Amino acid sequence: MTKMDILVGTVRRIGRNGPPYEVIGNAAPTDDGRKQMRIHVIESDEDLDYPIEDILRDPLDD
Repeated sequence: MTKMDILVGTVRRIGRNGPPYEVIGNAAPTDDGRKQMRIHVIESDEDLDYPIEDILRDPLDD
């Protein structure tokens, strides 16, 4: 298990008032080497790759 794996299953919000999302797994890094994870945006039912730095800044959803 990597440090990023502990984020899997957490529910957060994009910013303070943005839509909630669940971290669902690892994703390939960006072309410039930034680490990403796969998220599921609950309201829109979309799966997206999202930078780990942003995930760590986003608040947990209650």
